[in-house]
Amino acid sequence: MPGSARRRGRAAALAAGLVAASAWPGAPLHAADTVTTRLNTLEQRVTHLEALAAARQNQATELVTLTRWSAAFKQDQLSKSYQIAYTLKNHCGKAIKIINGTLDFYGPDGKQVYRVPLSGDASIEADGQATLSGLYYINPTRPEELKLRDLPHNQVSTRVQLRRIVFRDNTVLPLE
Repeated sequence: MPGSARRRGRAAALAAGLVAASAWPGAPLHAADTVTTRLNTLEQRVTHLEALAAARQNQATELVTLTRWSAAFKQDQLSKSYQIAYTLKNHCGKAIKIINGTLDFYGPDGKQVYRVPLSGDASIEADGQATLSGLYYINPTRPEELKLRDLPHNQVSTRVQLRRIVFRDNTVLPLE
């Protein structure tokens, strides 16, 4: 009985991967090399995937660029908002039907002050431009969103973050 319990315990530990290959009594010497090789291969794959993700994000920022923008602060009795207009340039070589992403505004300190969802139905011809606009409400619990109102235009930097582009021929380019 104690021997079978010990075997079950050792089998459970082996099944869970808690015992290293090199720690087994009588294990062949190449077992540790196999584990090291597999770990190195896995590390190379992760590095490759991280590089692909970074390249995809760089590619995404070059596919559609912001050429100009304007923001006007609006306030009524119930809310505060910005009327924001922005012009996007399509560098894809194919006509765009829908854009999924955001337009981020940053202050001189590099901190994000406001984020606007890009207009979903954005018809932009191949290598063309389109001006889009909207009324975007300011969250009263986020006072940093009011900073855009007070910053001079030349002190605000912007960044287009794309998640997905749908072209007029209905092909989809996922960018996340």
